[in-house]
Amino acid sequence: MRALILSSLLLLSSLTIAQEKFGLEQVVNRVLSQNFGIQIAKIDTEIAKNENNIGTAGYLPTIDVQATQDLALSTARQEFISGDVNEASNAQNRAFSAGAMLNWTFFDGFKMFATDKKLDELERFSELNLRATMEMKVYEAVVNYYTLLSLQEMEEVYTGAIELSKMRKAYTQTRFNSGAANRIQLMQAELDLTADSAAYIANKQAQSQIKAALSKILQLPVTDEILVEGDLSKLEEKKEWNAIAKQFMEQNTSIMQAKSNMAISELSTKEAKSRFYPQLSFYAAYDYGNSVNEVGFLASNRSFGPSIGITAKWSILNHLSRATELRNSRLIEERSELAYLNDSISALADLRNYYEVMEFAEEKLMFEQRNISQTQSIAEIAQTALLAGSITPLELREIQYSAIQAEGRLLQSQIEYQTARLNISLLSGGFQGLF
Repeated sequence: MRALILSSLLLLSSLTIAQEKFGLEQVVNRVLSQNFGIQIAKIDTEIAKNENNIGTAGYLPTIDVQATQDLALSTARQEFISGDVNEASNAQNRAFSAGAMLNWTFFDGFKMFATDKKLDELERFSELNLRATMEMKVYEAVVNYYTLLSLQEMEEVYTGAIELSKMRKAYTQTRFNSGAANRIQLMQAELDLTADSAAYIANKQAQSQIKAALSKILQLPVTDEILVEGDLSKLEEKKEWNAIAKQFMEQNTSIMQAKSNMAISELSTKEAKSRFYPQLSFYAAYDYGNSVNEVGFLASNRSFGPSIGITAKWSILNHLSRATELRNSRLIEERSELAYLNDSISALADLRNYYEVMEFAEEKLMFEQRNISQTQSIAEIAQTALLAGSITPLELREIQYSAIQAEGRLLQSQIEYQTARLNISLLSGGFQGLF
């Protein structure tokens, strides 16, 4: 019996949904520390760092060591001109050889210097990819955070609307029972309560979708219930366009990636040019050999000693592959330059658009903030006026609907402002202080 109770408690605890409340700082910290996409990008960066060494660039020589032991059994009969006969059955022939060789290509058409710089640039490019991944994940998380925050605040508006509609329905029901209101007025009150309830459910559904997206970015268990807290109405200090544009040119990640890609293309062209030069290599070796024969002219043979030399190699014609590689490298270099120009113009245009959106959103936000206090006061007065009989239930519904619309416009303008500000930060490198 005790085991059954314990099992039931464990089952119930596993089905319990955890609930956690996140602020903006917690969301950002969770993304940077837990998101799998960022962790994968960090591993790619470490791989690029490991690849960037003098050995991969081609500066260092190669050293090879090898040893061979041979054993052969042979049956032989040898007749010489002198008439002598040398005959053996299952004679053993043993041979052992070992050696070490150093090979160093000290001139490869300047390829090693280009490769060295290319590896530096590839490491930098991987770091920029990591930075771009972190920026995008933070951006996605914060946008979902603000969206969920606005939906939570809108839920409170719908909850208040439902309470007011319930009060209106009860008021109309009382009047209907006393004969002061007709059935149409009662049915209209019921329909409005249903409409408010439907809006509340739609809001909860939208919250569920945003929570699912936020859970995925934050790498949270699907059973965790997410709540967020914060202030949507906060306005940031406004920056002038010239300052934002300057920061954009210096810190925009996509432009920095395009520049790095241009540098990589230029160095790849230099590598392709190096194929047309001869190669000079130095080698040094030490060899040892020993053989024992039970049949043959030599009973044993042993040799050992060092050797050195210089090798020159120049490929004159290689199926035109080098010329094709060089032409393609130059085309890739041209394409990367065009991509850089295109990205710069496109991103700057987007930045200007988001800047203007933010300005308009800020004006709308300030207007709606001034308007909302009046709307709330009117709604409170209207509720009292209905109970006093000064206004009709239909007039109360119109005032209530206007209040809901005003709350929705305020939250929408807050989202527009925050989203535009986040887009500007994303394009101008404003997230760098978070990493």
